Amino acid sequence: MCGIAGFLGPGRADRDLLKCMTETLAHRGPDGEGYFLEGGAGLGHRRLAILDLETGAQPLFNEGRSVAVVYNGEIYNYLALREDLESRGHRFSTRSDTEVLVHLYEEEGPRFASRLNGIFAFALYDRAKRGLLLCRDPLGVKPLYYARSEDGLLFGSEVKALEAHPACPGGLDMEALSLYLTLEYVPAPLSILRGVRKLLPGWLLWADERGVRTEPYWEWKIPPPPTDFDEAVARVRDAVLRSVKGQLISDVPLGVFLSGGVDSSIVTAAMAAAGGRVESFSIGFEDPSFDESAHARRVADHLGCSHHEHLFSERELLDEVPRVLGRQDEPLADPSLFPTALLSRFARERVTVALGGDGGDELFAGYPTYWVHRGHRAYRTVPRFLRTAVLHAADRVLPVSHANLTFPYKLRKFRDGAEHPMPLRHHLWMGAWTPEGLERLLGAPVVHSLEAWSWIPAPPASDPATSSQWLDLHTYLLEDILAKVDRASMMASLEARVPLLDPDVVRLAFSLPPAWKLKGTRGKVALRAAFDGDFPTGHFDRPKKGFGIPMARWLTGPLKPLAEELLSENILGSAPFLVAAEARRLWNEHLARRADHRKPLWTLLCFLHWWNGRGRPL
Repeated sequence: MCGIAGFLGPGRADRDLLKCMTETLAHRGPDGEGYFLEGGAGLGHRRLAILDLETGAQPLFNEGRSVAVVYNGEIYNYLALREDLESRGHRFSTRSDTEVLVHLYEEEGPRFASRLNGIFAFALYDRAKRGLLLCRDPLGVKPLYYARSEDGLLFGSEVKALEAHPACPGGLDMEALSLYLTLEYVPAPLSILRGVRKLLPGWLLWADERGVRTEPYWEWKIPPPPTDFDEAVARVRDAVLRSVKGQLISDVPLGVFLSGGVDSSIVTAAMAAAGGRVESFSIGFEDPSFDESAHARRVADHLGCSHHEHLFSERELLDEVPRVLGRQDEPLADPSLFPTALLSRFARERVTVALGGDGGDELFAGYPTYWVHRGHRAYRTVPRFLRTAVLHAADRVLPVSHANLTFPYKLRKFRDGAEHPMPLRHHLWMGAWTPEGLERLLGAPVVHSLEAWSWIPAPPASDPATSSQWLDLHTYLLEDILAKVDRASMMASLEARVPLLDPDVVRLAFSLPPAWKLKGTRGKVALRAAFDGDFPTGHFDRPKKGFGIPMARWLTGPLKPLAEELLSENILGSAPFLVAAEARRLWNEHLARRADHRKPLWTLLCFLHWWNGRGRPL
């Protein structure tokens, strides 16, 4: 992957300023840098070399040098696109995938990105029209931020690139903060900074002297379902195999993240089926409650992988917390960010590209919340006074446990969202702060606009499971899972690919009837069936575990000093929009084990760490 940054304005482009913006992204591209400046336009690029190591440096141009581009990502169908463009008379000067962008733009204009199969964010400048085109892939795998200012338009792969420009609008976005505290991430198109926005996935932005406009270029056209379950299983297998094989293109060493779970095992099996030696990577931990390394080892041995494994101590994982938090230019409260960062750094010792299994849960109904949504219909048939009384009684009777995902924890999370409509119900089951708790923390009623949801297309089916999967595809997957993987991998200058999120796989998954994905409490039915024969009997039967860490216990133990520092008068008191007494009340209850506030506390602590680390006041 790479990093891009730049601007378009009325004055003369400042090379030193462009260089300053671009250098903030050096970790995303340690292999080189490049710049284009003309009039008020500036494009900057940091390169992580994956394809065409000799001649693929950016910016790249078309034959007449009338179009320039800087780009972050991979275009998996670039060879077919190149062949088509050459048949139309276009001449290529490199072997890189990047060059197809400028020629496709010449042929088809700004909406050419609908022809791309890949993960990407790019900035293209049309010198004749003096216009700037920004574009982001359909699922938002690659990030792209932008801001309008008095000096024009700024853009970059990360917020820090925009902030390196003195015209970047500052100020904490209070709606983004309240949504972050609810969801554990800031949903697109918002960012934590007022005036800075994320370009939506599948959208483009065009800027010229007449102004700025944004619009979608991508539409999810869900096909009719397969005729029967057997056909569905065969098509799922074929789509995943084709996607994985197509994403093995690389001029540098390539491997796979292997946890031993359903999704990463399937991606690894598909790589093995494509031929060649598979380099697999997993990490383990001394604490057996969140160590999956033995499962990964068995899968690797069964598939004949060249397996690499590292066992980390709890102390090593804890040491990662301040390092990783300090690199976030927008808060993200997913604790699996830390082991993902460790895994990325470990894999980078041997490879530059790693495939992963992200997306399988959202596409094939892997999360327990999906079947809980179906059961919620039965819950609503019970009179409200009775069902709420039962939940409150259970809350009082059940013990407080700081263990991972206990029954009392799950029941209390169900209670948090049970009486709310969609989509809030789903977000509360997955997220941290409730509206009632948030009102006490912020000292005022919380009212959210619809900006974070209004852009999402209607789901392809109205059943509870599909509706919540579709919601996750455009929110949780986008701004938590994919953002986490991008940040963790880019800290190690490692390119992460997500073959389960190939558009053909996405369309096929959402064409399947719910019963072919979710049977009772068992998810990923069709996906498991498609690859069940690749593994020993029973491999897919173990419970879902995830890449978690014992956050509730850590907050009362090794992370307690960090938490108390962040909740001190010096730091918490510097955020006047937070009711400090309410934050400390939750902290004291958690310490005394009178309640389990792991999620709201950790989400708040991540924000306070970001707030305290700011280089300038907001």
